[in-house]
Amino acid sequence: MNFFGKIGHQCIELFLYVIDLTYFLVHTFSIWKPHRNVFNRAVYSVFLDQLVLTGINATAIISFLAMFVGMVIASQLVFIMASITSANDLIQMLARLILSEMGPLITGFVMIGRSCSAIVVDLGNIKIRGEVAPLEYLGIDINDYFVLPRIVSMLISQVILALFFSAIMLFFGMLFSALIYDLSAQKSISELLSLVSMNSLFIFMLKNCLFGLIIGTVACFHGFSVRNSPTQVSEQMQKAIVRSIVFLLLVDGYFIIFTL
Repeated sequence: MNFFGKIGHQCIELFLYVIDLTYFLVHTFSIWKPHRNVFNRAVYSVFLDQLVLTGINATAIISFLAMFVGMVIASQLVFIMASITSANDLIQMLARLILSEMGPLITGFVMIGRSCSAIVVDLGNIKIRGEVAPLEYLGIDINDYFVLPRIVSMLISQVILALFFSAIMLFFGMLFSALIYDLSAQKSISELLSLVSMNSLFIFMLKNCLFGLIIGTVACFHGFSVRNSPTQVSEQMQKAIVRSIVFLLLVDGYFIIFTL
């Protein structure tokens, strides 16, 4: 097969993969019907467990990264941009870069490396151990019990952790800059908060919701793509991580283009 043939074959595979992923997501959420009690005891317990694993247990690494990024990267950006632009432009650049880009992306990468891989391994091992068929025989909806709680918990965790990350990063970045450079941390933070409009907040929330939805869906899809071999668990985990990163960058690029 020549070069262009390989490119065409990969494009077709990618298109079919997106269709399968979309169908998987739509089919999963289709179980939410008005007449159905979504919050039954078993599903609610799984949802809380996943929320603890993906969200609460990730606060430590998120806090450390936020402090590090705030003190090292944000403070350097303040120093560089302060010498070439005015204070007002500096605050706008920081609000654009930190709140719109760095917070959601870094949080998304942490969720991919920490939680996406864990979900793939967990669901893959469940399939290998043969735990899916008995539950289906008992009439339990697999999407309801395994997939939906993980996707929803990933979405909630991404939104909350991105807000948490951005707040800590801004605080430590401005505090560290005030200690080293001749800047007022209180004034800078107040000006940053004044730039947060309803439109920017909506875009921030929408982007993080899409990030969480993508990570959770890709993780569950590849977790249930494992057949009967333990070696497929690591293969599907690698695919899930790489494709989640690609989708996150594509979505982020879309927001950059259409929100400039």
